[in-house]
Amino acid sequence: MVNKYNMNKLFTIVTFFILSSVASFGQGSIKGKVVDVETGETVPGANVLIEGTTTGASTDFDGKFSINNLQEGTYTIVVKFISYNVKVIKGISVKNGQPTIVDVTIEESSTDLGEVVVTATMNKESVNSLLVLQKNSATVSDGISSESIKRTPDRSTSDVIKRVSGASIQDNKFAIIRGMNDRYNAAYINGAPLPSSEADRRAFAFDIFPSNFLDNLVIVKTATPDLPGDFAGGVIQINTKSIPEKSGQSISVGASYNKFSTFNNFKTYDGGKYDWLGIDDGTRALKSDVPTTKEMAAATNDDRAEYAKLMNYSWGIENRKALPSFNFQYSLFNVGTVFGKEAGSVFAVTYNNSFNTSFATRREFEEQTVDIIKTREYNDSIYSNALMTSALWNLSYKLNENNQVSIKNIYSINSEDKVTLRKGLNDAMAENWEKSSVRWFTQNNIYSGQIIGDHLLGASKLRLKWVGAYSDIKRNIPNLRKVVYNKYGSVQDDGQPYFAQIQPNTITTSSAGSMFFSTSKEQIFSAKYDFSYNVDVKKLKNEFKIGGFNQARNREFVARLLGFTQYRKGNLIKFDTDLLSLSEDQLFSSSSMGVTNNASPYNGGLKLSEATTPLDSYNAKSILHAGYIMGDSRYKDKYRLIYGARVESYRQAITNFDAISGSPIVADTTTIDILPSVNAVWSVTEKTNIRLAYYKTVSRPEFRELANFNFYDFITDFAVSGNPNLTRSTIHNYDVRYELFPGAGQLISVTGFYKKIINPIEQVANTGSQIRSITYANVASATNIGAELELRFKLSSLCNTDSFTFLSNTTLFSNVSYIKSKVDVSSLNGATADRSLQGQSPVIVNSGIMYNDLEKLFSVSVSYNFVGKRIFVVGSTDEPDIWENPRHMLDFQITKSFLKGNLELKLNVRDALAQKQIFYQDINGNRKFDATSEAANESAIRTKDTDNVMVSTLFAPTVSLGAAFKF
Repeated sequence: MVNKYNMNKLFTIVTFFILSSVASFGQGSIKGKVVDVETGETVPGANVLIEGTTTGASTDFDGKFSINNLQEGTYTIVVKFISYNVKVIKGISVKNGQPTIVDVTIEESSTDLGEVVVTATMNKESVNSLLVLQKNSATVSDGISSESIKRTPDRSTSDVIKRVSGASIQDNKFAIIRGMNDRYNAAYINGAPLPSSEADRRAFAFDIFPSNFLDNLVIVKTATPDLPGDFAGGVIQINTKSIPEKSGQSISVGASYNKFSTFNNFKTYDGGKYDWLGIDDGTRALKSDVPTTKEMAAATNDDRAEYAKLMNYSWGIENRKALPSFNFQYSLFNVGTVFGKEAGSVFAVTYNNSFNTSFATRREFEEQTVDIIKTREYNDSIYSNALMTSALWNLSYKLNENNQVSIKNIYSINSEDKVTLRKGLNDAMAENWEKSSVRWFTQNNIYSGQIIGDHLLGASKLRLKWVGAYSDIKRNIPNLRKVVYNKYGSVQDDGQPYFAQIQPNTITTSSAGSMFFSTSKEQIFSAKYDFSYNVDVKKLKNEFKIGGFNQARNREFVARLLGFTQYRKGNLIKFDTDLLSLSEDQLFSSSSMGVTNNASPYNGGLKLSEATTPLDSYNAKSILHAGYIMGDSRYKDKYRLIYGARVESYRQAITNFDAISGSPIVADTTTIDILPSVNAVWSVTEKTNIRLAYYKTVSRPEFRELANFNFYDFITDFAVSGNPNLTRSTIHNYDVRYELFPGAGQLISVTGFYKKIINPIEQVANTGSQIRSITYANVASATNIGAELELRFKLSSLCNTDSFTFLSNTTLFSNVSYIKSKVDVSSLNGATADRSLQGQSPVIVNSGIMYNDLEKLFSVSVSYNFVGKRIFVVGSTDEPDIWENPRHMLDFQITKSFLKGNLELKLNVRDALAQKQIFYQDINGNRKFDATSEAANESAIRTKDTDNVMVSTLFAPTVSLGAAFKF
């Protein structure tokens, strides 16, 4: 394999060559796309001429044209194609150094009327083109174009997803489609699969992609045979920019203020010199001279006392003033010719450094016959410093009018450095109090690259599209360090000392001085290819496609758990108990290792122990081979049927290790699924569609869900383990949708859907364990039925007039989803009532209003987001489900541009309401969170009239100011 550093050097050289070679000219140009008004398909080979001249161009295989070297002025273009009416577009303004974009729709001519000349203005024609593209989608899908993204306050891809009907975002980065959690959705970039960015869940963090990297974003909610079959909620398709409209550069900077963190004391510790880039320089990493797990097992206590001296990490926690969060982005766009051929380049770098402080209360309860006893209550202060450094580099080269090749790359470093301070009641029965802390650094390095080809083969109607892709992700937790102090007494702060929980020989989740190291490496190789061919028979137009998809995925996960225990040797040396009352920086200093330097030479200090088991590592791989055949038939341009089937052969192998012997245990399975689908579209009028769809899909277990590895998350206080006995879920899906496109950028749609899920996978409480231990499990079946309503219209349409500027510049938008899911729990022991699917929200609301004055370059927007209550963790026979309570989120933005739009200032307020995030158990059975529960939780013993508040987290609004300049 080519060394990645050499590849990076090669990419830099090639980028410099391309960027230096691409020429941009002072003259203007007219660019655009020609589309069939009835089918929405692009029209290759059409002639586009400047009226009264021979200057012009022909559309390429994708219907695109470009007329270059035009002087500044106003032009009229004429569009001609065999069997189509002539189209004349007037009033096209061209400026020097800038392209003017004109998308054109043409319609077939009637043999009775002969040639007809259709005249339109530029503005009206652009509106009509947008309407055609929306109306002629083959699937039930919703999306946002780059032009729409520019008019929103969205800075990341996760912000953009929130604008899509039926979509919501969890934790500011994970996508929820139709109320179904992230494991039921698929993510693709430029036609290639994205790897999971998380170590302990099947999910991708969409906040790593800046929004101005996007050409468009589409969420497909019904399947066609050429789409992947592994989803139930939706397929999120991200397409990044290729050949830009014009050359130029842009730079943007911004800063944000949060009253909990900005200019306040922020807890941190000594890190490395590259922390500001989100890169650990080895300061936290496991030292190379530390013995292996096998060597540790054979070591004597004296050996381990010497090994402890190698673990010279910084344990002290200090205060620093948190600066305002900062973001920076630079973009370079080039378009021109290379060796006489059209080429384009997009290069962008982004840097974000954000500080966040939140405060949480965590509780545990024990239900008695009559009363409920609070057994544990912690107060957490969580300090998080998140950093993102990412770069995008895309190149496109048009070999000729029928062939284009693109190379697209994204590399991102995403890191989070957390310090959590915890204090509170550890055991109410024993009156045991705890004071603890954790230092947790996580670094994700993600690369995703694609080579994309698009070819029209000769004069035939055969078209070939292909994508070759490679993704690589490395997740590293170099040293998760934890310290726990305890004391006994009836009062938390009575002046009595706390003592570090240093065990004699073993390391547990409640030990002081534990150190967790893990590395996960994952690679995905994939290839997608398809051939399409058009066959027209009188009024029946057909497109037939056949293609395939191949993917190989590999993951290697390795973890070690080390920690300090008490050192003593025979009868001569005894452990120095005075050490236990020292602060963490003194307790874990070199003077505490081995024999201490106290007055008595017989006092023992700390030794290094290991609790790593064979279950802490696993290897996994999967191979997917898929093939499909698909037809797309239209009759009289009013009736359309998209039909076919996809076959997927999926082999998955995961190697765990026996907890006692350490010998490998390999689970190797292969499944073959035939996935039929049919989508029917009836174009009732030019502005109205009715859609029907049936399709079968699957949802396969993620590697982490299958692995026996058990990880204790100090922040959430949950231990998570996998289940090697999981099986894939199969889903039968039905959709019906009514669409109305009343005007430019306006939409009314009503959708109904039903899903029957066999063997759904859920995150559940571990049977026979406390609720704080969770795993994954299949249940027999579940149903999911819902409705989506989307409205997007201008206020002027309510008055049927465009004469009032304010009304025509103001857009109302709202998408509301109501979903009811039901899980069959009849096969579960102790389950007495059906419940909703884990992670499924019954209500999702995304609404807002936006005023956008293009003449004054001023806009204001207000957006509202609400996600209904959902089950966070499915309970056991002894413990109720844990629910996540809804939060109302309100965002504001004011934007003003200057210098003819080249300078833009933005003021944003995010999460203005800053409501608490609450996880609770529904004790009283009201199916709604009892607002009095917070007060009731203060008592140690109470009745069952109120809910158990398990976690309550307090946030603060964030106010940000940004500036962007184009030149």
